[in-house]
Amino acid sequence: MEDFLKNVQDSAKEAAEKAAEKLGELKDAASEKVAEWSEKAEALAAEAKAEAAEKLAEAQASKEKIAAHEGGALGFLTDKAKEIVGDIKEEADELKEKGKDFWEKAKDY
Repeated sequence: MEDFLKNVQDSAKEAAEKAAEKLGELKDAASEKVAEWSEKAEALAAEAKAEAAEKLAEAQASKEKIAAHEGGALGFLTDKAKEIVGDIKEEADELKEKGKDFWEKAKDY
């Protein structure tokens, strides 16, 4: 009976040692993953911070450009609207010419 108890005790001790070893491996693996995720999170945060700083600089430059405009914000927006309308008219004229060319070619057939 003593041999049986000693064998059970030895088996339990071995199982506990193996379990402790596995637990250590799992802890190491988990620590590595946490470190990887932390690095990725820090890189993403740095990227987001740089992008935000860039957008802030663009916004500041736009604000200064509008403030420096002789007509103020309203004058700036008016000039911008005129510019956009001019671009639209240019594109419409180009499309009109392309349409004329199309119909001239279509008449030939």
